[in-house]
Amino acid sequence: MRGGKRRTVVRHGLNIVRKATKDGPRWYVYAWRGGPCIHRQDGVKPIITRDLLIAADAARNEVYGIDNTLDGLISEYEASPEYTRLRDATKRDYRLWLTRISQRFGKAPLAAFEDRQMRGDILAWRDLWSDQPRTADKAAVMLATLLAWGLDRGKLAINVAAGIKTLHRVDKSDQIWEARHWKAVEAQKDFPAHVMRALRLASLTGLRLGDLVRLDWSQVGERAVIVGKTRKRGARAVIPVLPELRTLLDSIKGDKGPVLLNSRGGAWTESGLETVWQRRKPEGFDRTIHDLRGTFATRLIMAGFTDDQAAMVMGWTAKRVASIRARYVNEERVIIELTERLKA
Repeated sequence: MRGGKRRTVVRHGLNIVRKATKDGPRWYVYAWRGGPCIHRQDGVKPIITRDLLIAADAARNEVYGIDNTLDGLISEYEASPEYTRLRDATKRDYRLWLTRISQRFGKAPLAAFEDRQMRGDILAWRDLWSDQPRTADKAAVMLATLLAWGLDRGKLAINVAAGIKTLHRVDKSDQIWEARHWKAVEAQKDFPAHVMRALRLASLTGLRLGDLVRLDWSQVGERAVIVGKTRKRGARAVIPVLPELRTLLDSIKGDKGPVLLNSRGGAWTESGLETVWQRRKPEGFDRTIHDLRGTFATRLIMAGFTDDQAAMVMGWTAKRVASIRARYVNEERVIIELTERLKA
């Protein structure tokens, strides 16, 4: 095509046009056919780069008012029911990571996330927290969650962040607070009594943190604590009032409102109790408040509950209860029996 233009439309909607000049070919890159020119170069044909895609999306945004960047996807996601229906604590966590994602990838066009090479960029970003494996995994999971939402809404053809392997390796078996853990907490100078009550109540009811801080005296009966709808399962929980629990409840001496109160005499929040615990727990402590659920399972076993019965109370499987029994209860009984034999 002597002296004329040869038009080549490439993927992502960019339109690359070649024009012959006396010094050789000159290439023009347009945001789309009929759109504005966003790049010009002489010699070799331009390759599609992230900068070109960003420039093309910026041109579309200016002309059509459409935000085809990852920031645009984040805005749409935050307005969706999948986000707005989340619990406030979850939203705060998501918001933190969406902000970090925006800071790193926000101006990138969505088309860039349909290029599998982007996975390498995502992994490099995740690895900024490689010395904090759990944090690094949260970064990858949140980006994968966002892109999965875009895929479901037809805004992306693939989820390039899906299936990224986690860095954090955790022992999935249940743990309990043993005597050494309670001794370590009790040895803390001026450990708050209201925090200790919360820990004891957690170990005697097996309630998750969210249900624990919301436990009301109206749910406490003579023989059972009945939680109408738990936060996790959304089902009723019936917890037997064993002697230790009755003693604790009697010592608190309440009749209405929240069972647990903070230092100001008000109801705890999940984040409030967790924050105070993290601040006051012994240095190097290797158990969490959540591990007190396993502690409660051992109490049920020691009280004579079968695996099936304990599983029904806990909302676990009988197999999971059996693992607690084998690891802690039966093992402890064997050791005690052997010790007694040696003393004889």
